Amino acid sequence: MLTTAIIIQLTVALTILNVWLFRRDKPTNYRGATATTLREEFRAYGFPDWVYYAVGPLKVLTAILMIAAIWNPLLLLPSTLCMAGMMLTALICHLRIRQDSLSKALPAGTIFLLCSVILTISLIN
Repeated sequence: MLTTAIIIQLTVALTILNVWLFRRDKPTNYRGATATTLREEFRAYGFPDWVYYAVGPLKVLTAILMIAAIWNPLLLLPSTLCMAGMMLTALICHLRIRQDSLSKALPAGTIFLLCSVILTISLIN
């Protein structure tokens, strides 16, 4: 069971690092509204630029802490709760943009679900 949690932790962390470090300026089918970059997506949700500049480093740091939690389990609960909170917020933002299809919320929803699985496994053990 712990191996499963570690695999899920790595999946979540590496996905977030990929999005925020390598794909933030690339268009995808999952960007909200007509945004082609993460910054434009934050604007589409009505957030000021400072939110983008705060969330980015926080997500990267949280992803790194989720990886570090493999060796230091004390980091698992706070990092996974933080990531789950950010992904729930992202999911809500996607759902609030009425012209978007539900498929645009799929990545945020999936990462939120995976964080919930990690938390469940860690609380059971």
